[in-house]
Amino acid sequence: MIEAIDENISSNHDFIELKKKILNLKDFHMYDLYVNPCEVGKDEITFEEAKKEVLNALKILGDEYISKLKEAFDNRWIDVFDGPNKRSGAYSMGVYGVHPFVLTNFVNSKRDVSTIAHELGHSMHSYYSNSNQSVIDANYTIMVAEVASTVNEILLSDYQIKNERDKSKKAELLYELLDMIRATFFRQAMFAEFEKIVHEKVENNIMLSSEDLNDIYYKLNKKYFGSAIEIDEQIKYEWARIPHFYSDFYVYKYATGISAAIAIATKILNREPGFVDKYINMLKQGCSKKSIDLLKMVDVDLESKDTYKATVDFYNKKIEELKNILI
Repeated sequence: MIEAIDENISSNHDFIELKKKILNLKDFHMYDLYVNPCEVGKDEITFEEAKKEVLNALKILGDEYISKLKEAFDNRWIDVFDGPNKRSGAYSMGVYGVHPFVLTNFVNSKRDVSTIAHELGHSMHSYYSNSNQSVIDANYTIMVAEVASTVNEILLSDYQIKNERDKSKKAELLYELLDMIRATFFRQAMFAEFEKIVHEKVENNIMLSSEDLNDIYYKLNKKYFGSAIEIDEQIKYEWARIPHFYSDFYVYKYATGISAAIAIATKILNREPGFVDKYINMLKQGCSKKSIDLLKMVDVDLESKDTYKATVDFYNKKIEELKNILI
């Protein structure tokens, strides 16, 4: 994965340069990355509208999948709305022998629609694995945990982009998809490379001071984000506040997960014959096979650079689509 990204890092630089151009900034800093330059407003959306959009977007996964989603919506699998003393964020928890439970904090925003699709991806993965495996083999691994959820996000995004007639809103949707890939693929790969470098040094008995760690992290930011952005000196301290670094070798799974999800969603959207059945069958396996072998069931090889190159190609294609709207 790291090798494939090294060979294609210019694609991320292109997106950073495009963002700088859209924002019309002479000096573009690390903190400017968090601004959405294409946002056109805070559209209000009801839960019923969100539900309808999710069902329409995921209809491509077949009647059985949609029927089970309707059951989830109609039978209180989802604790939907924000409330006093309620845990923040969103979460899906599989419960063997019953059905998955989903927690969301729906506040009528557009992002809430994507959250529902994402969490229901987890839930359907849990439903299929729990229904087809023993309690021993039902829990899928972290390695594949974000695949089904991200497949749903990409299918939803594709549906929204294709059905949006307003050019400004279409640009907003494209930008959100691109920034999700940037943050989940390139940024998490940068985190993974930081871990890889640090742990290799420790394993070779090389002592590391805080300044050594700062320097490694700073240079990686320069490599991943390119010359269009000011790599502010303070960014060198960011590594110390990333909680995943204190549970070593976790972050790369976000990057492998989105790569697998893009490969799967692309085949689904291309309506490759028999592929949806193949995908559903993979979801039914729980942890009865190794994660690498599970993904090979849907023609995804995480040990091949081609998988990550395909993610970059998808990213490049969406960058061009956004450019065609804005420039």
